[in-house]
Amino acid sequence: MNLKIITPSIFVALTILILLTCVKILMTGKNEFLLAEDHLAKNELSKAVNHYERAMRWFLPFSHTPYQAAEKLWKIAQNQQTQNQSMEALKTYRILRGAFYSVRSIYTPGKKWIRLCNEKIAHLMAVKFIESHEQQKTTFAEKKSEYLDLLETDRPPFTFASIMNAIGFFGWTASILLFIFKALSPQGHLKKRPAILFTSTFLLFYSIWIWGLFNT
Repeated sequence: MNLKIITPSIFVALTILILLTCVKILMTGKNEFLLAEDHLAKNELSKAVNHYERAMRWFLPFSHTPYQAAEKLWKIAQNQQTQNQSMEALKTYRILRGAFYSVRSIYTPGKKWIRLCNEKIAHLMAVKFIESHEQQKTTFAEKKSEYLDLLETDRPPFTFASIMNAIGFFGWTASILLFIFKALSPQGHLKKRPAILFTSTFLLFYSIWIWGLFNT
């Protein structure tokens, strides 16, 4: 095969791979959301919260499911707070907040929900502090403000690692396709030089991808 045939073939293959990955994310997220709804209907709150969190982590920018799951977690936390289950509510608010932070890359999704959770978490933590430190001179408002400042301190993700993660992913997938098209003859024989080249690029880009995953 010549380069004019290989290049469009690689582009099409990568496009199909990306589309299939997006479909997988959308379907898995929706399935997790439906499982959460089922557990919520049975009043199995811990299982429902667990699956709502998973639905949020299967995140795509154009998907509505993570935000629907966020609404459900918010309502659960509010109900827990209304019923004086402060520790359970605090845990649920933190799960909601943490789920959005766990999927951010070059931008942070769900900023509205993060701000709302910051307020609730700071309030509940200040209440807990005041109740367990009765002799402290610190007021509730001061402690809440202190916690809120900590929660709202921006700690942006390692953007370089996110970019390298994407480069690594496309690099190793392209290396596999190039290996198939260039290192294998139509008869299935292995061509030594292209095989060594694309095996090396696969290992390089795969290592970059793994490094990016662990550092984003």
